[in-house]
Amino acid sequence: MLVVKMLEEYPADRSLTELFGHVKGRVLEELSYSSKSMDDLSDILGINKNAVKEHMDSLIAKGYVKYDFRHAQAGRPKKVFDLTEKGMDLFPKRYAALASLLMNEIRGELGDEALNRLLAGVADKLVKNYAVNDVKLDDASGEESRLDKLRMFVESLNKMGYSARLIVEGGSAKIVRYNCIFYDLAKENAGAICGSLGMNIVKGVVGEDFKIKEKFSTGDRKCVVELKL
Repeated sequence: MLVVKMLEEYPADRSLTELFGHVKGRVLEELSYSSKSMDDLSDILGINKNAVKEHMDSLIAKGYVKYDFRHAQAGRPKKVFDLTEKGMDLFPKRYAALASLLMNEIRGELGDEALNRLLAGVADKLVKNYAVNDVKLDDASGEESRLDKLRMFVESLNKMGYSARLIVEGGSAKIVRYNCIFYDLAKENAGAICGSLGMNIVKGVVGEDFKIKEKFSTGDRKCVVELKL
């Protein structure tokens, strides 16, 4: 999946020590290098194994660390700790920068038209992967049926991470997205991300008859799509 999941609980620009305290932050850092046993961590941290266990129990309970038992050359299997996927997500990623470089390469080699065509295909796959089956306004007859379809679409947007709401005012409806899942990428590629990818996600469900009232790429704090019911 291309969508980058940004950490909501813990902003990426804060150190692990700030977020978890010195000991837990150091544990997470050490586990990012390699698996560690209780003995390993006790030696590295300079604290006894009971103290290590308290910290590990806390990190395991929060879903950042996991463990299994591995056979040693002699004696009983040893308990060894590793980061979970959630734990690995605590460390900075540069997916947006890489994606931006790739887009610029595609644009330079193949041109804007080819890039937009590729992004339209990505949008189509996103809609298919996340949208409720057959959520198309063209298939709806009557205002209430269209509203039901829009509610399903907003639910799908929220599964993607858009923090979306449906607002109905008179004979029109607004789909308001308070988060842009491509925000970092869109800052330098607004035309491609907002104009191609974002628009095609909406078009895939709503069709062509809508207006963009607000958007992140022009400095607004939300993206608003308005359409007639």
